[in-house]
Amino acid sequence: MQSAQCSSNPTRREMSLQNDSIMSSSTAQTRKPLAQRIPQSQPLHTLSPLYENDFPHSSSDFPPILYAKNPINKLRQRAKFPTPATSSPDSDPIFANDSTPKDQSVKQLKAESDNKKDRSDSTIQIVLKMWQELLEKQKTIKISISRIDEKLRLLDEHNKKSTQDLRKKLDSIQSEINPTMKPEVPSKIKESDVSADITESVYSIQDKTNSETMSTSGKYFVLKHKFENVSSFKNNKFYFGEEEEHFGVPWQICVERNNGFLSFYLWNLLSNKTEKNWEMDLEYELKIVSPGSKEKKIKFCRIFKDDENEWGLFEFIEWDELEKDFVVDDCFCAEIAVKMRKMTGVYKENLRNFNETMEEFSDVVLLVNEEKFYVLKLYLASHSPYFKTLFMGNFKESKKFEIKLTGIDADDFQKYLEVLYGEQAIDDITIEGILIVSDMFDTPLIIRRCENFLLKESKKRLKKKLEMSIRYNLDALKKQCISEIKSIDDIKSVIPGDIHDMDSSIMAELFQKFLKLH
Repeated sequence: MQSAQCSSNPTRREMSLQNDSIMSSSTAQTRKPLAQRIPQSQPLHTLSPLYENDFPHSSSDFPPILYAKNPINKLRQRAKFPTPATSSPDSDPIFANDSTPKDQSVKQLKAESDNKKDRSDSTIQIVLKMWQELLEKQKTIKISISRIDEKLRLLDEHNKKSTQDLRKKLDSIQSEINPTMKPEVPSKIKESDVSADITESVYSIQDKTNSETMSTSGKYFVLKHKFENVSSFKNNKFYFGEEEEHFGVPWQICVERNNGFLSFYLWNLLSNKTEKNWEMDLEYELKIVSPGSKEKKIKFCRIFKDDENEWGLFEFIEWDELEKDFVVDDCFCAEIAVKMRKMTGVYKENLRNFNETMEEFSDVVLLVNEEKFYVLKLYLASHSPYFKTLFMGNFKESKKFEIKLTGIDADDFQKYLEVLYGEQAIDDITIEGILIVSDMFDTPLIIRRCENFLLKESKKRLKKKLEMSIRYNLDALKKQCISEIKSIDDIKSVIPGDIHDMDSSIMAELFQKFLKLH
């Protein structure tokens, strides 16, 4: 009974429909069509259903009469509710509690999506900024690389040109010896000392040595000089190259214009430095070179003594031939290659004896240029891998009591042994000869002592020290020499007369120095 009664009661929706039907019928005659009653300035989306959740969502199921001039506003006026700026279910207090869990979930997902989008935008901005910075750095690197490439290109062009010039010289080497030219001492210097015997001996030696190649091992060096203003050379006047020191001895190139010929000499200036009696057995070659790689050279063997320290050719080449084939831009280049085969009387007195007086304390005799040195095998073997192999290896020499050593000078070997036995034998005169022997016999102890002397005590010029550091692989000395180069003039002072004679690694370091100083 009760359920029937409840079922007979009208629902809220039915009551609303009845009321709207009554209102519709009472005003049906006076109501205008809906399109005419909507103001033109009011958009259609502001029209809302009375109760949105009570009606089906299909537009075909909605009765046309349910859409009016937003009847909610009328209800607000009756209930004295304030009218919001926009009538949306989210902001309306009537619909505040009408949102479903599904709507809340959609809102949450939308908020999360917006947050992700914001984070993504922020990440993109950071990456974009990093990319822009990377591009700027790349531009800077490209500029630096282009500058380095240009410098390397210029250096490569210079090296190619130098290589081509050198190749031309090597391809055009010829022996152009004039048999009519006779070696003589300059008449103005030692004319009275020239004898028939000396001249005859020089001829025989010259014929033998001209067909051989001079050895560049041991005590070997080259003097070079470029003579300028050749057209202004006066007759019977000497012109000198730069003085150079090699193996404790000063040397110079000297030329002279001599009655239609060029005279060419090697000068030994040791007599100007000491009053001692000395003697040097030399092999040397006089040579002039043209820019087109044409050469003229003559080789001699000669003993220099303290009373005659100049030697050369009175008539090396005719002056007209010199000007025609070798003078370019009023200049020509002269060279003298020197091989010192034996030298005596140059060094200081011996600090220790290794002669017959030491025989009872020795077990082997080393013979150098007919001079005997009495030493202990084990002591030398403990400091030199060379002597260890020689004395303790499976060689026939290891069984001998007397062994001959070649390629070194007796005075240099004497000083080498003195240093090895603890004597202070290193000075600016002996050091180069000691280094040659130490390098040949691989003796690190003596090489270190020589390098320390050059680093701390030597008075040799920077150019000479740099040359020695390259020749004997003295890295600490080379580093010190490079550090002492602090100006363009310093760079010029260490560059040899022929730039091709300088080691390529030193050239690279000097080039870097030049770029920093320029």
